[in-house]
Amino acid sequence: MNEITKTLTCLFVFIMLFSCEKNECFKYSQILSEEECNIIVDLEPANSVWFEIKGHDPITQEPKVCKTHNRWWNLYADEIELGDTVVKKRGELTFNIHKKDTVITHEWEKCHDINATVSKGS
Repeated sequence: MNEITKTLTCLFVFIMLFSCEKNECFKYSQILSEEECNIIVDLEPANSVWFEIKGHDPITQEPKVCKTHNRWWNLYADEIELGDTVVKKRGELTFNIHKKDTVITHEWEKCHDINATVSKGS
């Protein structure tokens, strides 16, 4: 096999691997966007592999549990305190923690690139 053929083969394999990874990333982002949660926290999240939080619905006041089997929400468990409102809207890729005078927004932009913004209330 000559050098040009080796180079082209390696390039082809690289492109195929990259496109598969990008496609998997897109599928995972779609799964994350379908999740939802709107809860006032009555019990801080347990320190476990999966995210689970107990509280009550801010509209109906009924007891509620939000849980997920991905690890995205778990990244922010340490930021959640009693009385906070956790909001993850279906169709969006943001995870929001509403505190007394602050909203922390974690935005899922790529599979391995997560950002956060903090805004103070008035």
